[in-house]
Amino acid sequence: MKVKELMEVLKDLEPDAQVLIASQPNWPFEIELSGVVTRAECDAPDEDGREEPRRTDPGLSPTDVFLVEGQQLRYGSKTPFRLARKHR
Repeated sequence: MKVKELMEVLKDLEPDAQVLIASQPNWPFEIELSGVVTRAECDAPDEDGREEPRRTDPGLSPTDVFLVEGQQLRYGSKTPFRLARKHR
């Protein structure tokens, strides 16, 4: 999914709605979204000057976006996985 596709899906939704991650379709959980980062941010040294080795796999871009999972909130449902397939 591209950022513009995600923005299109979200544009008509309630702006104050909580954003959750549906995880593990066979044993579903609801997980909070703790943040958003780009690959370029991940490649930059942290405040202590440490950095992880950069990934150089074909197709990787510094503009890639990661939605970062936070705390597991509760057991979830398999329904989001079934419905999300319609958006592919």
